[in-house]
Amino acid sequence: MTHYHEIPDYPEEMSAKGIIMRLLDGLGFRFYWATEGLRESDYSFTPGEGCKSIVELMGHIYGLMNWVNLSVTGEGYKEPETPHEGRALIVEIIYNLRNILGNMSDKELSKIKIQDKPFWNIINGPISDALTHVGQINSFRRLAGNCVPGANVFTGTPPSN
Repeated sequence: MTHYHEIPDYPEEMSAKGIIMRLLDGLGFRFYWATEGLRESDYSFTPGEGCKSIVELMGHIYGLMNWVNLSVTGEGYKEPETPHEGRALIVEIIYNLRNILGNMSDKELSKIKIQDKPFWNIINGPISDALTHVGQINSFRRLAGNCVPGANVFTGTPPSN
């Protein structure tokens, strides 16, 4: 997996497409490092009854990103069969969305709908929800005794060791 080991350079100009690109970059980078080094036993970890497991959270993030992709491109991805495939596919979807949306004009972005709602709902809906679930994965893996690698989410750099 080559995308989001480091966060890409930020766009040169401030624009709607630049902001959505950077938001997706932040999500991709955080997801990459939240799931890097997960052990097989970590995937089934849940902090308690009624809580999703890490693999279920990953499945939900896949569904959210696939939903955005369907709204943007009209096409969906085939559901992954394993957690490892799922991890790679989620990173790929986020990266592809970043590039597709980054090549659109602000006018084209404004025409995108998700369930007949405007583009804004993609931000406060599935993208924000995915960020929440990445945070849950971080917390759950700490509870499982497998701390998150020390990537710097502020600078977008991988762990130094």
